[in-house]
Amino acid sequence: MNVKNLSIRPYLHPRSISWKHTMARLMYLPGMAWAIRWGVKMVVPRHRVGVALVALDDENRVFLLRHVFHPAAPWGLPAGWLERKESPADGILRELREETGLTAVLGQPLSIEYSDIANHIGIVYTGWIQPGTPQLSGEILAAEWFPVDQLPDDMLPFTRDMIETAVAVKHKEKMQ
Repeated sequence: MNVKNLSIRPYLHPRSISWKHTMARLMYLPGMAWAIRWGVKMVVPRHRVGVALVALDDENRVFLLRHVFHPAAPWGLPAGWLERKESPADGILRELREETGLTAVLGQPLSIEYSDIANHIGIVYTGWIQPGTPQLSGEILAAEWFPVDQLPDDMLPFTRDMIETAVAVKHKEKMQ
């Protein structure tokens, strides 16, 4: 699938950019991350189910988003929480659409993991972003394609692991 013509930097009104940067700075205030984690624990079910998408293109690049609410590791995969009565596949497609306005064709689930620390179940899919111009939501500062051997430093180890796994699976599929 060729997605070279995908424009990742749409025009954003200066006011929306400054609002996003203000929110990103607020996340660094002492206690703010704790307050958000506490608030989430108070309103979500016993097990949160998160979904994410590793989207690779034909040039061996991965689609990453710079998130407002993740100051320690802002670069990550398109991801989010499932809503009630929503399938994981529908959930990641909805999250991608909400965060970027884009759509994707999903492949197989790449990983299903449970974290007992956060009572979190994570489902990661592989997929291909459909051509289009991103319209970034208020929680996303940027969207970019990165060569898989030149990933940003400020991302979670789990994200890096999922990208490496997706690249290995893609390579194995090409060899067959």
